[in-house]
Amino acid sequence: MDFSKVMSRIAIILERENKTKILDKDIAKALGMTSTQYSNSKQRNSIPYQKVTEFCALNRISINWILYEQHSEMLKTDSEHGIQVKLFGDVNASAGGGAFNEDENYTYLSIDTAYAKLLNISNKDNIDAITVTGESMEPTLKDGSIILIDRSKTNVINGSIFVINAGGTVYIKRLMMNPNGNIDMLSDNPIMPKQEASIEESIIVGRVIGALERI
Repeated sequence: MDFSKVMSRIAIILERENKTKILDKDIAKALGMTSTQYSNSKQRNSIPYQKVTEFCALNRISINWILYEQHSEMLKTDSEHGIQVKLFGDVNASAGGGAFNEDENYTYLSIDTAYAKLLNISNKDNIDAITVTGESMEPTLKDGSIILIDRSKTNVINGSIFVINAGGTVYIKRLMMNPNGNIDMLSDNPIMPKQEASIEESIIVGRVIGALERI
């Protein structure tokens, strides 16, 4: 995916709103980035997925068009073009911590039908998506990846990856029930320490069933 092409589509949206030529600094401001952050992302051809998702959610713009130049008419039916799930944009919850609830801004992400079948998705209404922030689940889940969560799967399966609200903070972790009856939260990154969560103070949001990430 090309950074310049994605940013050019954001510029089109901004030009329509502002009726003026849009510069890199204007795009950076719209994405909530400093000019330096934007410049660094541009040089690395690294798309700031979380910022783009937030921009789409706040402006009610199809992220499929911004990322893939797919127009709404290309997403007419689930059976022909995939399923659409909520992609929460300003969720800081992730492999490091944050907040996640239905009041967050969201846009829609189209999931290919074949991939949905591979993941055994039987009810798209149970599926949500968020962006991973942080490195604690690398190399399995990279910073900037989009994960798919099945909210109907809340029973802990030892060793599986879940989104968990532990004491008001949301994490993406491998979960294990420990002998004390509490939950061990494990990171795939070996430098990250194990954490323990009280089962009485925790809510299992759902199990991570898939991920979309850049290579």
